[in-house]
Amino acid sequence: MERHVYKNLVRDSGMSQSSLQRLFKYYLSHVPPLTIRHKQQAHLLIDGTYFPGNICLILYWDHDVRFTQLYRLTDEERYQEIKEDLDNIKSLAIEIVSITCDGHRAILKAIRKGYRT
Repeated sequence: MERHVYKNLVRDSGMSQSSLQRLFKYYLSHVPPLTIRHKQQAHLLIDGTYFPGNICLILYWDHDVRFTQLYRLTDEERYQEIKEDLDNIKSLAIEIVSITCDGHRAILKAIRKGYRT
């Protein structure tokens, strides 16, 4: 999967794979400060992306404001961490109206446990 992602990024960016890898390595070692755009409702896209070195970046991207509301660096998509992230978003009085994901079991379980209707 890793090579497939790089292949697409090389094609779309016009950069070489080694340049992209250096760029990712730099950004992953210089994590930007987290800011959250406060709003009352959010339509989230949650997805984990895996990088070399056993690094998984989980993004909580808000479709309406086109902004990453939260992210987590970890080594894999884990239910407990994702549930904690969703709870943190809820604690900021942001109502999560919808969540789109790739169907990863940990994400689905966190949604079920955190948003029972």
